[in-house]
Amino acid sequence: MIKTAIIGVSGFGNVHYNDLILYQGKGLLEISAATIINQDEEAEKCAKLRSLGCKIYTDYIQMLKDFKGKIDICFIPTGIHLHRPMTVAALESGANVYVEKPLAATIQEVNEMKKAQISTGKFAAVGYQTIYLPECMLIKKTVCSGKLGKIKSIKCCALWPRAESYYNRNNWAGKLKIKGDVWVLDSPFNNALAHQLNQICFFAGKEIAKSAEIKSIQAELYRANKIESADTACMRINTSENVPLYFILTHACETAFGPELVITGEKGEIRWNMTKTVITISGKTEETVCQNGPQMRECIMNKLISRVGDGKTFICDLDIAGTQTLCANGAHESSEIHQIDSSLLYSITVKDGYTQAESTQHVIRGIDAVVFESFEKEKLFSELGVPWAVKGKIIPLENYSHFPKQY
Repeated sequence: MIKTAIIGVSGFGNVHYNDLILYQGKGLLEISAATIINQDEEAEKCAKLRSLGCKIYTDYIQMLKDFKGKIDICFIPTGIHLHRPMTVAALESGANVYVEKPLAATIQEVNEMKKAQISTGKFAAVGYQTIYLPECMLIKKTVCSGKLGKIKSIKCCALWPRAESYYNRNNWAGKLKIKGDVWVLDSPFNNALAHQLNQICFFAGKEIAKSAEIKSIQAELYRANKIESADTACMRINTSENVPLYFILTHACETAFGPELVITGEKGEIRWNMTKTVITISGKTEETVCQNGPQMRECIMNKLISRVGDGKTFICDLDIAGTQTLCANGAHESSEIHQIDSSLLYSITVKDGYTQAESTQHVIRGIDAVVFESFEKEKLFSELGVPWAVKGKIIPLENYSHFPKQY
C-alpha cells in the first residue's frame, strides 16, 4: 500500500486533499499524516482524516521526523516560497515528493532541490497538470518524430481576467518578495499560466522526456493592478536550436481566452487548447479531445503511484520544471515592471471566482488586440509600436545559476 502525507489542505491544497481521499477510497493509497496549520478552519477535513487513521500535525518538520522512512509520497500544495524548504525536507526524510507548480521562485532553489533529490535517491514530481495528459505526450512524440519537419516557432497566448480579490487571497499573491528578502516572483507566467510556459519549453525539447535548452530571453513586463509584480507580459525565448518561443499573456483584461498554443513546422502545425488538440501534417488533420477536470487529476495520480514502483514512468521532473523557473527568472532580469498609466485603464465590477463576492477588475484598454497581434505576428509589444510598451534586454541564460544575476 502506498503511504502518503500532505502539507496543507486549503486553497489549491483542497484539490490534492480530494485526490488523496478518492484514491484512499479506491484502496490505492493510505493517507498516513497531514500538516494542517488552520485546523479550526478545516475542522471537517481534519475529522475526515482522523477517521481514516491519519495523524495530524501543525508542524511539517515534526511530521516528517515522526514519519521518517515511512512515507512513499509527500504532497506539497503550498505557496511558492515554501516549495524549496518543504521539498528538500521531505526528500531528506525518505519520501518522494509531489510539489505544486511553479517548482520554485529562483533557479538557485531549483538547484538545491536537485541536489537533495540526487543525495536521497528519491524522485520529485511537479504539479504542471497538463503535461501529464496523453495528448501532451502525443504532441511531444509528434514533434520529436520529425513529422512536422523543422520547427519554426512555438507560441502561446492567453487572456485570463483576474480581479483585485485574486491578489488579496493570501500574503504572497502579486508579490516579488515576502518577509523582506524571500523571493516569490508571483505573476501569470509564474503561477496561473506557468503550465503553458512549461509546456512550450517542453515541446521544444529534442528528447521525449526533456525540455529545451534555453539560450536567451527577451521580455516585457507590465502591471495594471496595484501589485509588486507583473500582471501582463510578453516574451521571446530562444532555444539552443534557435527555435523562438513566444509567450503572451495578461490578467488585466475583460475577455477570457485561451490558453492557445501553436507549434509551426515546415510540414504542418499543431494547435492545442484545454479542449482539443489539432495536428495538421501535409494537409491531413487529426483532432483529439483533451482530458480535463477529474480525468486530468486521475492521469496525475496514476502516474505518481506508478512511479513509486517504476522509475521509467513519466513525470514532470525537476529538470523539466526547472526550465520554466529559468525562463521566469530571465524575464525579470530582462525587464523592469512598468506601471500602466491610469489613463490607459478602466475598471469593471465582477464576481470573484474564488469567493463569489464582488470585486474590481482593472483592464488595459485595447489589450485583447495587442495580445492577439503579438501572437499572430510573433512580435513583442514594443516591436508592434504599442505606445506604452518598453523594450526589454536580451538576457543570456546558458550557464545561468543565480537570480538575480549581476551584469
